[in-house]
Amino acid sequence: MNYDGGEGEPFVSADIAHALYAQRGAAAADIIEIVPQQLPVFADLLVGELSDLATAAIKTMLAGFLLAACGPRPGGPTFDQAAVEKAAFELGRFEAQSGRSIDALNAAFRLGARIAWRHWSSTAQTHGMDTSGMARFAELNFDYIDNLAAASVSGHADELAAAGQQRQRRREQLAEQLLLGAASDEVLTTARLAGWQAPEAMIAIVLPRNEIRNAIPLLDHRTLHAGADLLPEPPQPDLAVLLAPATIEMPRGVLLRRLAGIQAAVGPEQPWLEVRHSATLAARAWACCPRGNGPIDTEKSLAALVIHADPQTRARQRTAALTVFDHLRPDTRARYEETLRAWLLHQGRREDVARHLVLHPQTVRYRMDRIRELLGEDLNDPGRVLDLIIALA
Repeated sequence: MNYDGGEGEPFVSADIAHALYAQRGAAAADIIEIVPQQLPVFADLLVGELSDLATAAIKTMLAGFLLAACGPRPGGPTFDQAAVEKAAFELGRFEAQSGRSIDALNAAFRLGARIAWRHWSSTAQTHGMDTSGMARFAELNFDYIDNLAAASVSGHADELAAAGQQRQRRREQLAEQLLLGAASDEVLTTARLAGWQAPEAMIAIVLPRNEIRNAIPLLDHRTLHAGADLLPEPPQPDLAVLLAPATIEMPRGVLLRRLAGIQAAVGPEQPWLEVRHSATLAARAWACCPRGNGPIDTEKSLAALVIHADPQTRARQRTAALTVFDHLRPDTRARYEETLRAWLLHQGRREDVARHLVLHPQTVRYRMDRIRELLGEDLNDPGRVLDLIIALA
């Protein structure tokens, strides 16, 4: 914008400019006093260091306008529009940090512009500025304020985005601490810094990464998200973990129903600081339980979770319990193990075993005769039977 008179002379005459510069401090003081009175959301501008910061920013912006409209004051700084816009940008950031909305900021700019204009117009009229000059002066004033307001709005939005990213990083850190078992005081500090309201209980959900976008909208807005690399089970890069609040409105049963159709493993409800146990069981269930079209409910898979709690020890137990089959061909061994498992689970009812395996009862009888030859009296020993059931589970 061209602020001179079009012929190389300043738009505002030297005597009026001098008087306007003399009013800058009074204009800033009135803005600092009146804005909090009429807009109570800015009441802290009257307090201590905040008042000093606000006064400095307002004086800088007022000086920027006078430098632009009147030319440099003798002995004063040269006009630097970028520095003034930076001050407005930083004011917007400060307002966002203070928790004030963009609507409040815009209202403050409108009110501040009116207060400043009362000083500028009164001084200019008193020193002889004509009507056409006043009209142009007013246009310059409000165009300038609009530019500063836009810079402040940009600063406000930038700070909100940065604060949102910071909160998100804190939430990610919170999920990591919960899954790694950090000390409760560390977890509580992170939750406070993240502005995250802790629920009474939480539930861990292990699911493929590509299911996250389907699951998140169904859960409480406080749900935390973490990578599966934080789980105690072997890393699976295609998995993720959600830590969802269990609430009165969304108890575990409701959560399971909401997740119908989503492949996931849902852990038990735990006090929120102990949700790591829920994640451990959910991860184990995902690894060892059959998957259908809906979520795996760990509460209905407890036997499998116990059996698979210690894979290394279980492998040793299985090897020891089934050593009598070691000499068989792999395909024969697989058939005998399948038949023995069904026979044990159906308590020796041949017809039920046949239906379970989709075999003729005579085939079941033949296989069991061969198995008895291998096991001998072991099938009459309760301890040995328990070993076989665990090994074949």
